Amino acid sequence: MSNTLPDFQVDSESNKELEQWNEMLKNDAVKLCLENNFNTGFFEGGDNNTVVDAYELKVRLEHILERIALISEAANTERPSAVTNNLFIGGALAARSTYTLQHLGITHILCLCTNEIGQSDSQFPDLFTYKNFSVCDNEDSNISSIFEEACDFVDYVEKAGQSVLVHCFEGKSRSATLVLAYLMLRKKFTLLEAWNALKQVHRRSQPNDGFAKILLELDQKLHGKVSMEWQQRKPMMKICPICGKNAGLSSSSLKLHLQKSHKKLSSGSVDSAMTMEIQKALTALKISRGGSVSPTQRQSHSMVDG
Repeated sequence: MSNTLPDFQVDSESNKELEQWNEMLKNDAVKLCLENNFNTGFFEGGDNNTVVDAYELKVRLEHILERIALISEAANTERPSAVTNNLFIGGALAARSTYTLQHLGITHILCLCTNEIGQSDSQFPDLFTYKNFSVCDNEDSNISSIFEEACDFVDYVEKAGQSVLVHCFEGKSRSATLVLAYLMLRKKFTLLEAWNALKQVHRRSQPNDGFAKILLELDQKLHGKVSMEWQQRKPMMKICPICGKNAGLSSSSLKLHLQKSHKKLSSGSVDSAMTMEIQKALTALKISRGGSVSPTQRQSHSMVDG
């Protein structure tokens, strides 16, 4: 009996201290749940089971963080468009979507914009085989000078039973021009046939005026006549290259949007590729306001999107 009373006193003091800690934990958990609008109870347990509540809160937070990570990753992913079984087209974002590219079986990447995105931070030589070109997206660029070498690369990949992604920065002008040239030079398509095939799977395709002229000359050379003509489109909404939002019909409205909504970006605090895109947009006032050019069929059927 002599040892029982001291032991009981120690146990009683320990239980009292444990109850105090338990009450503190419970109050903190309730406060945290109220502040963050969490509901407890998907684990069975009494109202006083703070261990269960704390564990439930931990699990819920982990689930939320996992979902945020998945959403963030999805926002930085672009699926390229399949032109043929072995040929894909896309932008710089598609070229960085490594899991998507591997899922599609893409093994080679033909990059047309190393002058904008560089190679060290934007390419994955351990995963893909690269062929790099630096072509500026302006009307004076002689993109035809790389047609044969680029088409040879695509042919090589295709004959090996593998797949290749052709990309520029936006996946709109340079990559579209090269894919059209490939279909004409190696698949014997007319420009009209190539355009219809490409536009069906990659609707944002839009070679600039200078590239369009080169493609028309190639069409004439290969087939003895031009299968389509390029006509001026109706004024199109200016799209912000940073956020993708409509910025108005004029170049000045786009410039104002960039200065107001993306002031930090335009000050040079982002990577070189994005900075170049901003500078391109800011110099849009020097470009004719007549709108972009799109191809239309020489016959009465219009290929201009509404």
